[in-house]
Amino acid sequence: MKKILFTILTIFPIFVQAQKLSIAQLWKDIDKNLIYQQDLLKRGIKIQELKELRNTRIPVFYIDANLQRNLIIPTTPVPAIAFDPNALEGAILPLKFATKWSSKAGIQMEWNLFDPKRQLDEKQKSFEIQKEDINKEQHIQEWKKDATLAYASVVLATQQYELALQDSASYNEILKISKARYEAGRLPSSQYLNAQQEYEQHLIGLYDAWSVLEDADLELRKYTDLGQTQSLNSNIEEIHSFIKNLQQENYTIKSLELDQQINKLQMQGIKKQLLPTLSTNAYLGKQYFSNEFRLDRGHSWYGNSYINLVLRIPLSAYFTAQPNLKKEILNSGVLELQLQQEQQIDQINTQQQIVKIKTAQQKLFRFHNIEQLAVQEKKEQESRYREGRSMLSDYNQSILSYHKAKKNVWQAEFDLIKLLLDKIGVNQSN
Repeated sequence: MKKILFTILTIFPIFVQAQKLSIAQLWKDIDKNLIYQQDLLKRGIKIQELKELRNTRIPVFYIDANLQRNLIIPTTPVPAIAFDPNALEGAILPLKFATKWSSKAGIQMEWNLFDPKRQLDEKQKSFEIQKEDINKEQHIQEWKKDATLAYASVVLATQQYELALQDSASYNEILKISKARYEAGRLPSSQYLNAQQEYEQHLIGLYDAWSVLEDADLELRKYTDLGQTQSLNSNIEEIHSFIKNLQQENYTIKSLELDQQINKLQMQGIKKQLLPTLSTNAYLGKQYFSNEFRLDRGHSWYGNSYINLVLRIPLSAYFTAQPNLKKEILNSGVLELQLQQEQQIDQINTQQQIVKIKTAQQKLFRFHNIEQLAVQEKKEQESRYREGRSMLSDYNQSILSYHKAKKNVWQAEFDLIKLLLDKIGVNQSN
């Protein structure tokens, strides 16, 4: 691989110098992926939300202070006899019940002593954290699959480019032989022209191979920084060996199982809504009343402290809970059927993948055999043509057969990698 990429670097200087990159090292770059980083942040958000819920267990203390200027003193009519026993019956006396200035300052305490849903809410938030973990692991699995395919594409494109280089150099020698024979009068003009056309076709193939390699290189850069990478030092066999024993994970099943647990919590939460809640409030402070703005006057401040208990019994919940509970029961049935369907499909897909992998391995073995035969035929035809014992068309045909055999091998190798990676994540999409 290093020799191949060095040749590429010499002719088309795109790669920069420095390190080698193996398939194992590529997988370690997952922490640089932006989707992975987003998943970590989303999980962190859920953890903070859980901490917020747990903070409701402790009382809340805060300083409460205000200052008020009454532009119009509130007045209310009261029976005059309440203040003057000699007042006429039915007489009304306007009474001002505030001053121009008022203020309040003190410490307020609020404490939710009993909330029947609090524990369930915390459990549900914990399940949401687990859901984020499942999403993160699924994205990691998808990233590894796509990154591995991109890596394999570069490896195969490099082999294709190397073959195009070798064929172009080899055919250049054949063209020199054809030219010498033509000038010596031992080769017809039509065959010499055909040799020149074939050479141009090989050069076109060379540039096509380079274009494919450059595109594969850019695709791999979506998953890792190749700025300091000179070569990839894992070949196709190493990639096969690296991924063939990895265990598959069906994250759809895991997600559905977690949804079932969340559904059970929601049904419990609906029942808990029927229970009363208990909370307490307390205040310790003073209030100021005066027609003058003199907060420093102690005699204008009056004590104001209290503590209360609040018992809240839900009444409407008794009428609204039943439809909600029935809805969640139906949701539970849907989730159970979805889980059964997913498990059934997963078993079938796993068996199908095993069959496809075995078939792909056999195809690859046979294509390798065909490739070896095509190599032998190409060498024999090239030797015969150099010795003047065969037609140029026969040699060209052997080259085409060899190229076809190589392409079949590359495609079979890539297909096998895809199947092995699909086996890792059968039906992982939500």
